[in-house]
Amino acid sequence: MAINNSPIMNTAEPSTLTAESLLTALKDASSVELISLLFRFELAEPFLRQLKERAVVFEHNNLSDPNKVAEDATKTYCSKHGLKNQEEQQQWCLQRGMSRADLISEAIHDWRRTELREQFCGNVESLYLRYKDNLDRVLYSLIRVDDAGLCRELFYAIEAGEISFGEAARLHSRGPEAKTQGIVGPVDLTTPHPEIAGRLRTAQAGQLIGPFEAAEWHTLLRLEYRFDSEYDAHTQNFLEEMNFKSRICGDLKTELQQLSSWLQGQFSDATHNGECRCLALSGTTTGL
Repeated sequence: MAINNSPIMNTAEPSTLTAESLLTALKDASSVELISLLFRFELAEPFLRQLKERAVVFEHNNLSDPNKVAEDATKTYCSKHGLKNQEEQQQWCLQRGMSRADLISEAIHDWRRTELREQFCGNVESLYLRYKDNLDRVLYSLIRVDDAGLCRELFYAIEAGEISFGEAARLHSRGPEAKTQGIVGPVDLTTPHPEIAGRLRTAQAGQLIGPFEAAEWHTLLRLEYRFDSEYDAHTQNFLEEMNFKSRICGDLKTELQQLSSWLQGQFSDATHNGECRCLALSGTTTGL
């Protein structure tokens, strides 16, 4: 395995890399070299995710017979991608290195994937309620000080209109919110400290809240605006997709590590045999 002899693994100045040389390098590259490029360009995870997903969908028994849904699946797939006629379908295939049979296979995969996703998801509304804090957004104002007495004084001064919340935050708040006149967000409700998130969850817009303690700070809070998520078709699709990917690829990190370890072994062997140059690039050199 003479890895160092392949142009695709060598460093080179950008000006020397022509389209022709890149294509030749890709065609001549070994499987080890191509896998190493996936890791180098941080494409290994999405690539492995797609392969694993396809294997799970292909092997699952409780889905439609591919032969029976092929026609409907192909029509749905072409409609989804705006392929209106045979000529557009042929061009689509050519651009992706696919045959007509590959297009039909992709269509059937999409069809069966949707079926499996729905089976995995179950009650989507209960999933929505579980993740509502991740979907809702709040915009709020925050003051954090380390003195309880000062916090009380600021509360009464703001409530009496003697100073605005933003000015009080600018002058006294100890966190980065001082630079934004106390404004934080929009963020989801899993982002703030639990003591803050719990109060924002039930607050009314414009309500001054505090003083209370959050972590080591004496805190004042005001909800400015709540962006409530809606349980609509878009949200349902998002939750189904999130749940599906989680179920399919839960152990993906372990498999990535196994592939990475195998790849490291290949390069270690090649280096030991004097066949591989180091892949680490630095300075002004670049490479594929």
